[in-house]
Amino acid sequence: MAIIKALETWTFRRYAFFITWFVLHVILFIFGILRVKNGDNLEWLNDPLNWSLWIARGGGMCLIWDCCLILLPVCRNILRILRVSFLNNLIPIDENIWFHKITAYSILFCTVVHSVAHYVNIYRMDEQRRQGNKEFTLSAAELLYKSPAGITGHIMLVCMVLMYTTAKQSQRNKSFESFWYTHHLAFVMLGALMFHGIGCIVKDSTGKCRGYESYKYLVIGYVLYVIERCIRAYRARLETRLVKAIQHPAGVIELQIQKPSFRYKPGQYMFINVPDISEYQWHPFTITSSPFEDYVSVHIRQVGDWTRAMGTRMGVENNERGGARGGAQAARQAAAPKARPEKNIELIDDRGEEIRLHAGFSMPQVRIDGPFGAPTEDVFDHEIVVLVGSGIGVTPFASILRDIWYRANNNMPLKTKRVEFYWVCRDLASFKWFQSLLATIEGSMLNVKLKIHIYCTAVMKPDQHHNLALHMQDDFTGGDTITGLQALTNFGRPNFGAIFTEIRHGITSGTYMPGATQELVVDVAVFFCGPGAMAKSLRKESRLQSKNGVNFSFRKEHF
Repeated sequence: MAIIKALETWTFRRYAFFITWFVLHVILFIFGILRVKNGDNLEWLNDPLNWSLWIARGGGMCLIWDCCLILLPVCRNILRILRVSFLNNLIPIDENIWFHKITAYSILFCTVVHSVAHYVNIYRMDEQRRQGNKEFTLSAAELLYKSPAGITGHIMLVCMVLMYTTAKQSQRNKSFESFWYTHHLAFVMLGALMFHGIGCIVKDSTGKCRGYESYKYLVIGYVLYVIERCIRAYRARLETRLVKAIQHPAGVIELQIQKPSFRYKPGQYMFINVPDISEYQWHPFTITSSPFEDYVSVHIRQVGDWTRAMGTRMGVENNERGGARGGAQAARQAAAPKARPEKNIELIDDRGEEIRLHAGFSMPQVRIDGPFGAPTEDVFDHEIVVLVGSGIGVTPFASILRDIWYRANNNMPLKTKRVEFYWVCRDLASFKWFQSLLATIEGSMLNVKLKIHIYCTAVMKPDQHHNLALHMQDDFTGGDTITGLQALTNFGRPNFGAIFTEIRHGITSGTYMPGATQELVVDVAVFFCGPGAMAKSLRKESRLQSKNGVNFSFRKEHF
């Protein structure tokens, strides 16, 4: 049932890619079978082993293909190049992690087929030896634990057991380090695969080895990955300086970093390494600054071991949980009068309190690698854009909104004319770190119509209701009591089915963008960053509401 629900949210490109992937594996499997079944001088193997040998060879052929490709989805610099090519229209390059998982599942399936078939082969070969067939001289134990194929095969199986058991999402959430370090056993596994066939168990009657010669194909993927790692290692060692750290509500830390060699687009992401915390761990974070600013920034929420260690290193404790205290503070601060920002060429906003390090401490060394492409960097290719962020998933849209502000207020060319921004958050305190930026942008946007929609999904306590009621009369700015924005805060989850229906009706009637006439097909780009469950719902609604000349194209942020 869960598989059927997952398939319901797949895009056309996913279906097309998966079908192509499946058909290609069927072709390779049949080719592997026919290659040994109809091979010259292989009767001495085909007669006693027959179907188990054929299945093993077919599964092995598919396994070689998958292992050649398994490293490609994690070669992010190569994917960045492919993303701007025509291939991005044919294969889901932005969904490289999904492709990596599909390949991993395929490797698992083919490994089971290949291994079970070879265990049957070994049993039959041992049986032939015991019956006096002089072509078979090794016992089952010698084939399993002394031959190169048996030794390397079991090494690969052990590596796979460790990698697959720690790669589950639930296990990754419990201990990311376990996943991170055991996943590097892939290099041991792929190294063993390179030498898996040197024992030459499958050979013809003349003694000629009839192996896959897989090393010729595997080395292509290995070389590409080595080049990728060399590029990343070189870029990570270039001069980088952490110039400022800012503490925001809800346990969010903003890092402002200067790196002259770093060039990026809004919506892209980068990897961060802090040697004081871990020399080898690199974690992805979305860039929240605009390319027009003289620094690159990320917002880090303290929710895991590494992010909490980052807070400890900076001397910041995550004490705010967004409860009654957080809601009351948000209401009291929102009730205070706020001055309207002027339309300057510089985006200025009060975004938290700068972290002052204690005496004897210094700013930690920070290494950054990137930038890497993301679906949100295509936002400026569309006239109508819907941005949906959930919790800290709002970070890619911080960069986009900043960039739109700079472009709109400096009379720069901008195709985007209408932006619907939805932020869904669990608690009131979480709104505060992004509030001032939204207030600045909301009051000074030119040439672009921006509409902000705030949704709070927390269940408010009685004292929070009472506090909000008291401060509603104190609001002198005409803005929302909680956020201080002109856009009112909604409570509960947004109904995107109704929201998309309203947008579609507005476009078809000509009221959504006054002065514009509907073309043959109007594309509404929906960009999302947040949890998978919400992504499935949005993808489904985008598909259902795409009709009457209006197409809602869905794109999700992937790391």
